[in-house]
Amino acid sequence: MNTTVTFDSSAWIEYFAGTSKGKNVKKYIDENANIFTPSICLMEIKNKYMREGHKYQERIEFICNISSIVDITKEIAIIGADIKKKFGLYAVDAIIYAASQMNKSIFLTGDHHFEKLKNVEII
Repeated sequence: MNTTVTFDSSAWIEYFAGTSKGKNVKKYIDENANIFTPSICLMEIKNKYMREGHKYQERIEFICNISSIVDITKEIAIIGADIKKKFGLYAVDAIIYAASQMNKSIFLTGDHHFEKLKNVEII
């Protein structure tokens, strides 16, 4: 059975940068894991690359081809509000984490403010 994992924006950024952390992300891609990416991560990734003057189109297309894009539903938003209050996360982070929980997946991130939450793997 394949692993189910939700990639945070930071996981994709490390992957594209080819860092040592990115190699931890790559293992999920190489093993054909069932990968989810919350749609709001596409905004974060595009914004980062635009700010830095880098091309983003091919990277966004790659993400969309290799992972299932999770739309932010009312259920995810409502669960996100509970997570935001309970753990003091930023709204976007709470929504991304809520999406991973809705998909019953591992949450793969480089952000240490998630490390005390369940089903989180810090790269």
